Amino acid sequence: MDMGDLEVVNQDWQNNIEDIFENFKEDISYLYPNNETETFLTAIWNESLEAFDKPREIQVVVDANDKLYISVGTPSFVSFDDQEEQLAGMTLPLKCWIHTHPFGVAFFSATDWRTVHTWQSILGSAIVLGLNEYMAYDMNTKIAKKVYYGVLTEAGPEEPAEEDWESWDYAEAVTEMGEEE
Repeated sequence: MDMGDLEVVNQDWQNNIEDIFENFKEDISYLYPNNETETFLTAIWNESLEAFDKPREIQVVVDANDKLYISVGTPSFVSFDDQEEQLAGMTLPLKCWIHTHPFGVAFFSATDWRTVHTWQSILGSAIVLGLNEYMAYDMNTKIAKKVYYGVLTEAGPEEPAEEDWESWDYAEAVTEMGEEE
């Protein structure tokens, strides 16, 4: 991955993620995220949007010893290519692989599924982050949980009629609300 155009706006972005993790790691639950976990996930999400010249994918791998391995990518892809030094000392099995989709939607893309399937024998869970949402996937049970979260400061978008539920996109509805103001 060519990172030649990477411009880091916040040089402390990795430290910010690590500091939040250190404060909450005893209470973090990857399979069933709680408030402490969501605080950690929010720190990752915020750095994905604010630490660079433009929103970029970030991935965080949590190893068996609760050590973080962090890399940054493009707005649509992240790997450890050209950042292999970040992997030194990693202990298996991995507790969790977390990454962002800075365009706002938490789902597992085809690329994400390839990663999940490649690492499934040594990975406990995977989480993908979107705008005020995440999807957590349990590698053992194959059960996923999608959660919308954040501070509710005003009414959200009007819920669709029941027959429109399957096609309704919450992130799109929230975006449209912001455009109306």
